[in-house]
Amino acid sequence: MKPSKPLNYNSDKVANGACLSNHKALCYADSLRRCCNSGKLVQACRVIDEMVFHGQVPDFKCCVRLIRGLVRTGKANKARHVLEVMVLSGGVPDTITCNMLIARLCCEGQLSSAMEVLEDMRFTGCSPSGITFNTLIRCMCSKHLYDSAVSFWKDQLRVGWPPYEMTSTLLIDLVCKNCGPLRALEVLDELALEGCQPDVVTYNALISASCKAGSLKAAKMILTRFAAEGLTPNGTTYCILLHSLCDKRRWSAVGYLLAHMRQVNHEPDVTAYNIFINYFCKYGYLDQAIDVLDIMVSRKCFPDIVTYNTLLNAISKKGMVEEALSIFQSIRENGHQVVLITYNTLIDALAKKGEVIKAMALFDEMRSGGISPDNVTYGSLVMGFSKKNMTEEALELLNQMLALGFEVKTTTFVMVIQALCRDCKAEAAAEILGVMVSKNSNLIRSAFYLSIVTRVAKSGHLKEAQMLHQELVKCKVLKEDSKFKLTS
Repeated sequence: MKPSKPLNYNSDKVANGACLSNHKALCYADSLRRCCNSGKLVQACRVIDEMVFHGQVPDFKCCVRLIRGLVRTGKANKARHVLEVMVLSGGVPDTITCNMLIARLCCEGQLSSAMEVLEDMRFTGCSPSGITFNTLIRCMCSKHLYDSAVSFWKDQLRVGWPPYEMTSTLLIDLVCKNCGPLRALEVLDELALEGCQPDVVTYNALISASCKAGSLKAAKMILTRFAAEGLTPNGTTYCILLHSLCDKRRWSAVGYLLAHMRQVNHEPDVTAYNIFINYFCKYGYLDQAIDVLDIMVSRKCFPDIVTYNTLLNAISKKGMVEEALSIFQSIRENGHQVVLITYNTLIDALAKKGEVIKAMALFDEMRSGGISPDNVTYGSLVMGFSKKNMTEEALELLNQMLALGFEVKTTTFVMVIQALCRDCKAEAAAEILGVMVSKNSNLIRSAFYLSIVTRVAKSGHLKEAQMLHQELVKCKVLKEDSKFKLTS
């Protein structure tokens, strides 16, 4: 006779199975966590595949971390697979993670996969943001699917997503740039029917795109439409138009625009005046630029540091050092903070004029004021001292540049070498030449170095030229048989 089975046989079997299942789930969860913490992303993907095969649900926080890590390392398809597993397991991804994945897929040209991620977001109740839609619309337009982009955004509006102004403005801007202002206005009307009303920012984007395309006629048409909608142009609108008109030197049209601005009680602000000054300086009309500065002050519109720096740069390039110093004094008197570019502009102008003492005074002033000089500052000073045959000062500044790790231009090296040769300091010149070779070993051809030696020889410093030649042979830049060019 067989012994009878205990009454709880089936229940014990179920309990043991449940314990085994829980143990397996804990092992998988621990393995997934360890892989994510150690950055072993591919192994983590394998663990998730095994969990799916055995009917286990992965930890959703680990899934999110894994998706972000895969996206950052360029493994968009693996990240897409993990997101699918997460969604089908009941997980809800966050908007930032989905936006990261969509952006990566769009960069790789996988528009259809990016659209599938958007559907996954909707399926789980994760709300897309304006960034989500912007990324997808940019991708469509990069593939020249402008009509698809318009249809896509209209569909989103019909579904009930908020009419994000930045998305509508982006779409209209891209359409205007690539399909023309007329098509952009049509899209504007289509979006208005879907409840997405254009605002000042939208019209400014249209005007800007039209001006950049060189179509001032279209910009004028859009401005007329602007007013018909009951909207008032703002400072940005006028600045866009002024930029375009000044760039094309349409000075009469600029005059009409300024008159219109005054009629609507919209006096030009400092940004508008800076546009005039910038273009006058760009085209060499310094007198007119200074006249604009006087008009600004007379109308109680006080210049800012941009105004002064623009004028200072233009005047310095003309070699008008005294006028530049006068503007520099005005900057300080008006309480503006003097920045590095201001000092660099003035130091360079002074150095070119040979006013190295004044340039060094500014150099000391900027350092005492807590502004650190850069390679441009040092380069200008080295150039100035080299031209004045003050080789010791030039060499000291060059050594400071090298000690601070600044990049030294080839022309700066050459000027110091030639100045040292003029002073018959052949050894120092050869040493600097060696440093120059070490810094530019693969960038400068041997013919250039030979031209330096030839120039020194032709200036009558044969001994110094011979020593430079020996240094270049030693550095394996020149061959010994190139010596004959020295005597020629």
